[in-house]
Amino acid sequence: MASKAIATKTRRVYIKRAKHRKAGFTLPLAVIAGFAPLATNGLRDYQQGGLELLGTGLTWRLTGYNMLSKKFDASGFSTGLGPILLGLLVHKLAGKVGINRALSSAGVPFVRV
Repeated sequence: MASKAIATKTRRVYIKRAKHRKAGFTLPLAVIAGFAPLATNGLRDYQQGGLELLGTGLTWRLTGYNMLSKKFDASGFSTGLGPILLGLLVHKLAGKVGINRALSSAGVPFVRV
């Protein structure tokens, strides 16, 4: 006697995958803090001498070239390019260590180091 094959139907189980959200807008605080000395000194220069002194001061703090004395003077870097580069370095190291990921998983909005 031949036995009849019993037809079985396999049930498919669908697994929900985690959806990735778009990162959105975040502010890197270390980089913004690096621009603070440049901005405050630029505001002071503008109040004292207008746009001419503002341009001269920004040029001196970012490039080291003093347009008034026509000489290179690196002492301006301490309030211009130096803090900006330091802020970029801190931001890069914070990303490597995982501080930004921890802030994101803790639910802190808009802020990154």
